[in-house]
Amino acid sequence: MTAEPAFLVAAVRRFLHADAPLSEPKNIDWDILLRLASDHAVTPMLYSVLRDVPLPERIATELRSAFETSVQWSMAQSGELAGLAALLAEHEVPFIALKGPLLSRYLYGELTARSSGDIDLLVKPDHVLRIRDLLASRGYRVANTLHWSSDSAYLRSRENEISFESPSGVSIDVHWRILPGYFASPFDGLDVWETSQTVMLAGRQIQTLSPEHLLILICSHSAKHAFERLGWICDISRFLIVTPNLNWSAIVNQAERTRTLRQLSIGVALAADVLGAPRPRQLTEDPAVTNLAHSVQDRLFAGNATPVSALELTRFCVELLDNGPHRFRFLTGHYLTPSEAEYKVLSLPPSLYFLYYPYRPVRLFAKHVLRRVIRS
Repeated sequence: MTAEPAFLVAAVRRFLHADAPLSEPKNIDWDILLRLASDHAVTPMLYSVLRDVPLPERIATELRSAFETSVQWSMAQSGELAGLAALLAEHEVPFIALKGPLLSRYLYGELTARSSGDIDLLVKPDHVLRIRDLLASRGYRVANTLHWSSDSAYLRSRENEISFESPSGVSIDVHWRILPGYFASPFDGLDVWETSQTVMLAGRQIQTLSPEHLLILICSHSAKHAFERLGWICDISRFLIVTPNLNWSAIVNQAERTRTLRQLSIGVALAADVLGAPRPRQLTEDPAVTNLAHSVQDRLFAGNATPVSALELTRFCVELLDNGPHRFRFLTGHYLTPSEAEYKVLSLPPSLYFLYYPYRPVRLFAKHVLRRVIRS
């Protein structure tokens, strides 16, 4: 454990619980602390806790500037989402907003208390190309690298999403699956459209997930990335605080049915152990969950860089996924299914697309193995 990550965790815990202890910031390398806060997407929380604490003038200025930048970005995302809602409603294209500004407001009561990277929308598969054309006509730029200029190329995304950049610079990810097909999904067999809820944003009606499905999403998304950010654990912790009356029987039953209970259990365990969230009694002990949660905590308190390495992510997910078919899906999805990295190097027509499958492991071997051998 090093001083800066331990202090950052304590500060986020104080943000969530006003009575949580916070030691004097002695022997803190402030530059490291600010970098960690940015990497872990908790700059607004750190600023809130340290706002009235005497800090070196340069550090106080940098922290305030980073917070103001986060606020400006959050407000830009909120305005962008409201504009998208108006545009898609005009053209009768339904969507569900995932995370982003609506999650910030649900968890913290305001948009400025949480850092958000982009806007995520869930749409129906047969609307994907229609939305692409609609956004392109309004000046949005497709950010994906395609293997070929064709409609079918857009739908070959390994992550089941198309990314856009708005004219104002806001990133929008349009998903037609909540989680990519290679990752075991607790949403299998669920129709989230039937249980979605409507909220208001800037006078616009926007559909969002039910609370039960929202918790599953933020746990599963974090698990897919090995809980590499403290900010994601903070979101889970805050969710458990502000939503005490969840239908835990339905949540656990769905997770057990899809063999994805570990994704949920690790998220809740980390929220409880690291940040003091309430722990629901419906989740039972699982030694694998305990081991994985400890590995996340060790990485967090060591101040390791984010994102986690490909090897560490693979090891984490192999242990996270509790059956052979899920592990097979993950490994083939990561190491055989083509990604944009291959498209950037090699442009093949649709008729030769199958060649990307052997090309990906060859490229990865050259990148991660041969390069190290040559350097050594």
